Amino acid sequence: MLVGAVTLAIIILGLSVVVNTVLFTENVGTGEARVEAPAIEEFSFEAQKSARSLMLRLNAADRTDTLPEVNTRISDQITTYSDAAARSYASSGTVFVDIAYNESLDEGTRIVQGTDRKFTYPDGGSNVSDWDPVNQGLASRNPADLGWMILNVDLRNTSGDQATLQITSEAGENLEYQFNRSGGGNGPELRVDVSGSAVSDPDPVACGSVSGRVLLDLRTGEAFSSDCTFDGINEIDGPYERIRITNGDNLAGQYDIIVNENDSSSEVIGYDDGSGPKAWDRDCTSGDRGPCISPVVWQGQIDLTYRSTDVNFATVRNITVYDP
Repeated sequence: MLVGAVTLAIIILGLSVVVNTVLFTENVGTGEARVEAPAIEEFSFEAQKSARSLMLRLNAADRTDTLPEVNTRISDQITTYSDAAARSYASSGTVFVDIAYNESLDEGTRIVQGTDRKFTYPDGGSNVSDWDPVNQGLASRNPADLGWMILNVDLRNTSGDQATLQITSEAGENLEYQFNRSGGGNGPELRVDVSGSAVSDPDPVACGSVSGRVLLDLRTGEAFSSDCTFDGINEIDGPYERIRITNGDNLAGQYDIIVNENDSSSEVIGYDDGSGPKAWDRDCTSGDRGPCISPVVWQGQIDLTYRSTDVNFATVRNITVYDP
């Protein structure tokens, strides 16, 4: 499963936190408070890291969830984590800790194909091979930040002919990825050929498969199942105007793209099925093979409390789940 395959890899990513803090400490000048400062710092760091990991995983738990349902899942799991942390601290001393989920501060959009099929757009009884999963071309839409782009390629059903995925930034920079199966369509590897304005290594690479699958992180430019590396999307600065797929019928598998508009007051993610840019309106439903969209928490807020005999610490942290 795509989400399960990448969750463990993502947990090790760096923590991106925007801090909005209210801190009050009793006896702040005392030696006791100074002694506890490292313990408070460790608690705060670990709580934020764990909260981000939970948000990341629960954003992808069920693509049919509404945003309130995603928030409820996150709140429940953070409460469970908080209870476990409180028991751990209580068992080793007189410290009380609490972590509580407040709310989602910013919503993102997940464009997902959760079952194996060609990288085409279904249009009635036909499939469009040349289309844009993200197209912010209308004047009312802002460029999109890209927080996540994972391809889970089904190599057995991928052609020896190339499919192309192109990313264009607001500044006009672009990267073009060409994918095809090695050996004229019968080989054990996925060939990745990258070109564009920011490419440092233009040589094609061959990414090995595991059980007929190749899992790629296009943002960082690496395969999870082999030593294959290439220029990632992070080589060009966002935000991004367009993600275009050409000859999508040559590439098969699943994908997850998570985006967030620059201006949170006007969040509209567009696409183009070949008939012109329009707003995404294909919400994910049970049994939908995709592509479809579902909401995610792009940034959430938690309350942290640490109390001991000498210190009373409370703070609010804004957790950015995806680092564009």
